[in-house]
Amino acid sequence: MMPSMEHNKPLYIPQTKKWKGLTVYCNKCNTNVSEICKETGKSIMKCPFGEKHSFKVYIHVPGTDNQRKTKKLKTKDINEAIKQAIEFEKAVKREKFDNSEPTKQETKPMIKKEVIAQPTLLIHGLARYIGFLNNEGVPAHRHKERSKEYIKEVERALRVLIECLKQNGHDLNLVRIEDINDNIVGEVFSFLSNKGIANKTFNKHLTFYTSFLKWYSEEYNVPMRNWFERINRKKVNVNPESISYEEYKLLLQQITFENGIKVFTNSNQQTRNLYRPWLADGIRLGLETGRRREELINLKWNKIVEDHGSACIIVEDYKVNRIQQRNNTDEKKLIYIPITNSLYKLLLEMGYEKYKNTDNFILAPEIGINRNRVMCDTLSKGFSHFYNQLNTEKKLTFKCLRKTYITSLQLYMGGNAKSITGHSNDQVIDTNYIDKKAIAKAAQNFNIFSQEQRAEELQEIRKENKSITKNREVEK
Repeated sequence: MMPSMEHNKPLYIPQTKKWKGLTVYCNKCNTNVSEICKETGKSIMKCPFGEKHSFKVYIHVPGTDNQRKTKKLKTKDINEAIKQAIEFEKAVKREKFDNSEPTKQETKPMIKKEVIAQPTLLIHGLARYIGFLNNEGVPAHRHKERSKEYIKEVERALRVLIECLKQNGHDLNLVRIEDINDNIVGEVFSFLSNKGIANKTFNKHLTFYTSFLKWYSEEYNVPMRNWFERINRKKVNVNPESISYEEYKLLLQQITFENGIKVFTNSNQQTRNLYRPWLADGIRLGLETGRRREELINLKWNKIVEDHGSACIIVEDYKVNRIQQRNNTDEKKLIYIPITNSLYKLLLEMGYEKYKNTDNFILAPEIGINRNRVMCDTLSKGFSHFYNQLNTEKKLTFKCLRKTYITSLQLYMGGNAKSITGHSNDQVIDTNYIDKKAIAKAAQNFNIFSQEQRAEELQEIRKENKSITKNREVEK
């Protein structure tokens, strides 16, 4: 029986169907071919030895430097070849590849280097991802500085994912990363929705899960679908709230040792005193400077610069410098905080005259090590704990101090607060920091018809004066 024309047709993989490891092998030339036939020098599509062509797939063996498995495929259909290549890759990774087909192990000279095996189980992959975020086993040129707070936030979200899988009956000792599919994503969606978390937190969790799968796919060169991208994010209603002067004064009065006891219901530590001698000053500094916790904690006396009666504090913008990888001193973004009368009074109370130009920390100088770990958490939890005791029915956090500062600054600067806060545009400030209620309150004395009303009043006065003058002339 004569072979079909389709069987004799040269094999070719178009650009749109390229698949890692899949190639065309010529049994006449005993080599891989692509665009040009090595026998004739012409286009591969004109190769007269199409019947000698076959698809061949090369798969790297996980956990090795340069070992790979190869398999010659029987099909002549490119779509079927891609499917078989995917199946063979899965078989190699599971170490259950089909021995009925001829396979060959190809090796190259060994290069001694530390190898981190590719994780296959989900729990192992999540653990490796956290290590990656901490730059563990990551080449120096790929190091990225991330805050400990951010990494902890990712860890919490990943623990929620594990909790979801457990509650849905999945055995974590068997669930592989490649097992994640639309059904599991649906379970995660329902689980997060039923937890009653805020939309912003909901979206953050999905972003972390999406980032994990993207990292795994790129890190280990594994083609896979990122199922979490399919979930529509929820709408977030950004409504910045500032703290009023009355609330601020009451809050400072509330910060005492006696009021610091907090009872935890979901923790091994049942009670904790959140009072710290420096907490009130930390809150005051937060309001008077508008800076983030990490920046407040690292403020030093020698960063206060005076010039002809005016003064400012130079602060490093840690968030921007971390995101933009500004590691060199000359490249770092700095913020210049004006020292207002109220801020100057606070600095005097905290020891400005005594510590001026020294390398001491302005806030809690007695804490010499682990300042970020010790103080950031206390500032947040301490603020929330004492503010909640005011029973205002508002859910303000430490971040409201920055929003209060920027809102007031925007009013004072006539809409040009970004020149001091360091933001790139007004949209970021308006969306995330400006308390619209405070703006409306500040404008309550605004009169739409003030100019017209004044003109009418002057006209009435002139008429009245004319009438008085006329009456006097008549009396004479």
